[in-house]
Amino acid sequence: MKKTLAVLLAFALLCAAAPASALVKRSLELNAAFSMLEEGNPILERYNEITGADVQARYPLGLPYFFGGKNESLLMTVCYATETTKNFITGQKYLYGFDCSGFANWINFQCGKPQLDSLEQMITNRGLYRDSQLDINNVKPKNLFLVLEIGDYLVASAGGRHIMMYIGTLEDYGYTAQDAPELADYLEYPLLVHCGLCPPYSERYQAYIDENNLDCNTTDGGVAITIVGMPVGDVPHHLYQDHYDHYYFDLNGYFLRVYDIDAATSYVWFRT
Repeated sequence: MKKTLAVLLAFALLCAAAPASALVKRSLELNAAFSMLEEGNPILERYNEITGADVQARYPLGLPYFFGGKNESLLMTVCYATETTKNFITGQKYLYGFDCSGFANWINFQCGKPQLDSLEQMITNRGLYRDSQLDINNVKPKNLFLVLEIGDYLVASAGGRHIMMYIGTLEDYGYTAQDAPELADYLEYPLLVHCGLCPPYSERYQAYIDENNLDCNTTDGGVAITIVGMPVGDVPHHLYQDHYDHYYFDLNGYFLRVYDIDAATSYVWFRT
């Protein structure tokens, strides 16, 4: 009897010490999206380790953001901006990358999925997309992983329309409270990949422009991972840069920006 209890106790201790099982699986959506992240991105590295995939960063510094960027053949060339925003000026030159919808449509194309309608159409005429919308209005952020699937999209309007793709949770990539102490309470909150605001890109690509003697301006973002669901007042870090407030967690050196869903005037989750 004592021997049996000892075995059971040892087994229980072993289970308690074991890390949470990672649930992420290889997919065409993740293969495509993660190829546009920068070398050394921690989520990309964990994805490869967990799934056995061998996704390589297409661009060492990651793909930069370019307002209006839709054309894959122009990526990483110097192009003139055709519209003015807070950080882009018509007629000035920038490194060409995707914008948020260009990136999402590129992912869909790589996976054989249909191209998306405009973000304005998806938000203002959401009634046309009832068959694709996910009814999660009463689901708490920490439980969204029970409803969402890899490849689902969040389209939101908060001073500007934006689209991001769901990629799982920190737990899905094997993170524990010990691995990511700042995010211990948010391991099951949605992670999203998108092409949009990300402060590290500005300095990163300014150095690239200087080293290569390019005649253009730097960017205000690029393809990055973000997290959504928590109030920004609970987020430990804040940075004001490039005319925007950025709230973020330090994920072992990675700038994990928070998308402030509470600031959105409207948003919808949907599945293509």
